[in-house]
Amino acid sequence: MIRATSGASTHVGQVREGNEDNYVTIEGLYFVADGMGGHSAGEVASEIAVRTLQEVYTDPKVRVSSSGLLADAISTANTAIFMEAMHDSSKTGMGTTLTGLAVTNAPDNQIVVANVGDSRTYLWRHDELRQITKDHSHVQTLVDRGAITRAEARVHFQRNVVLRAMGIESWVDIDTFPMTVEDGDRFIMCSDGLVDEADDDEIETEIRLSTSVQDLAERLVDLANRNGGRDNITVVVVDFAVSDEEVTVAELEEPVVIPETDSPTATEPMTEEITVITTIPEPDVVPSTPSRWFTVATYALWLASAAITTTVIILSITSSQ
Repeated sequence: MIRATSGASTHVGQVREGNEDNYVTIEGLYFVADGMGGHSAGEVASEIAVRTLQEVYTDPKVRVSSSGLLADAISTANTAIFMEAMHDSSKTGMGTTLTGLAVTNAPDNQIVVANVGDSRTYLWRHDELRQITKDHSHVQTLVDRGAITRAEARVHFQRNVVLRAMGIESWVDIDTFPMTVEDGDRFIMCSDGLVDEADDDEIETEIRLSTSVQDLAERLVDLANRNGGRDNITVVVVDFAVSDEEVTVAELEEPVVIPETDSPTATEPMTEEITVITTIPEPDVVPSTPSRWFTVATYALWLASAAITTTVIILSITSSQ
């Protein structure tokens, strides 16, 4: 049986006018979402993502017990964002990245890490930091080809171009990573506001200096701000302990945190470009696709929305004659 302890911190940074990040930290579910789209309501997309995930994960009629079922839950969140943008033209083009983990089988110490976009999940195990997820970004493809280094990717002028994002299309490709938790494992989920400002060595230093999960989350946010804070910064840290004893489900923590609205005076807000392409995952990635009923439901919702829109247009033309 595994027990989890979590901490979280979010900050607008030193440049942006608003915080488009959101996160969820309830018992067994820990995710970070980095909204994109600037004026197109990126903060709405990230809030829908974590809220929908929470609703699905805590639904008593649903048991998210596998990689495929977690991918289905994320697909449900993707559809919710997509449909919101279809019904509100002011939100057209909004999207969000997503990364985090869900406990899928606590008695057997099983979790699943998942990601869409360039928000990251790290694992600190046996005094070694390892990146679990792989960025779905343009600069990551350049790193893979050997065209630039990881250090150069952090300052590259196209570092904000992501190749996958939730809410842009009715369907999204999700990477999942089934894992067995070991006693003492520490997982760190973060938006790119951290990793664009701090390299892995700096992150490791803060891990060694930290005294708790909350202390580490705050240390990493402070680190990103000290190094420039050019983007919103959100960090969720989860420690796992493995025990043979039976445990009861702990009281839920604060499920969704809406980012602070106060921020330093800034210049015109920066926005992130969104490009969606089909990518081939690495061999150690389990690419998960939604089940058939999710796909059918998505297209049914799309057709219903299109029918409503067409009816409104016809009625408008008829009334004007």
